[in-house]
Amino acid sequence: MEENKVKFAPTCSRETWIARQNLMNKVRQFFLTRKCLEVETPALSNACGTDPQLDYFEISGEVPRFMMTSPEFHMKRLLSAGFGDIFQITKSFRKDEFGSHHNNEFSMVEWYRVGMPQEQLMDEVESLVSEILGLPIHARRTRWIEAFKNYGGVDPFCHDLNDFAEACRNHQVPVPESSEKLCREDWWDYLMVFVIEPALASNGPEFIMDYPPSQAALAQTYKDAEGFTWARRFELFVDQVELCNGYTELTDAAEQRRRFNDDLEIRRHMGKPLPPIDENFLSALDAGMPACSGVALGLDRLFMLALNKPEIADVILFPSPIA
Repeated sequence: MEENKVKFAPTCSRETWIARQNLMNKVRQFFLTRKCLEVETPALSNACGTDPQLDYFEISGEVPRFMMTSPEFHMKRLLSAGFGDIFQITKSFRKDEFGSHHNNEFSMVEWYRVGMPQEQLMDEVESLVSEILGLPIHARRTRWIEAFKNYGGVDPFCHDLNDFAEACRNHQVPVPESSEKLCREDWWDYLMVFVIEPALASNGPEFIMDYPPSQAALAQTYKDAEGFTWARRFELFVDQVELCNGYTELTDAAEQRRRFNDDLEIRRHMGKPLPPIDENFLSALDAGMPACSGVALGLDRLFMLALNKPEIADVILFPSPIA
């Protein structure tokens, strides 16, 4: 009997689930009081994103369908259709993602503010997170390049890639096997996870912003005073947990198509499936999506922090491995 109970029981207690639902109500109320319109977009679509770092669930049939890794494309179509400020609390799906901070199926809140500068959207993210955590977080704001220099002790644009291995050794982090085969961006990803993110925990909540253009995704880019190009993108880290990813949104359909094609070429070299480009989304950009900033925030992770739980499985009823 006890063995059967273990097999069928949820990983989240009833008391924790009630607390989670109370927090979910706070999230919804946060946006409703700010006059954002709640929307609901499809979980299944004819197309999906092309990000080389994401893997998606494909549903076979006469016409292939994809479980959405984010509601972003559909929500931007609504922006182009004149819906104004919108938010959505939804489930998203990413293949082969599970762990203490990951699950194949997860809850997020995504929202877009028409005409709002990115810095003001970051203020709003900070307000939401503070309200759910029950205390003001006062997040620092650090440029991506400065995070590498200050926390990793390395210039991410160094001439010698061996400098990255040396940074690992300086922080007592194992140098990856076959490190000589890693490209610069591989090193960036590795140091971000194993060197920089752990260092962020000791400094309290922190926004990392202004990413290199190769990591712009769907963000606008700009040139700084020295002529270097950066992406208007930000992420918030709290207690070594990445909570959100936000952009000053790209509205140029031609540039977005170029980025999608570049992504597909990278996926081809990685031996990954090549999803169809979302032509409806590109048509929306071409029709004229308004200038806006947008962000997606992981609710399971936020609730995990708010309820002082070590893993998101503690705030999800049936996480991926046992679902």
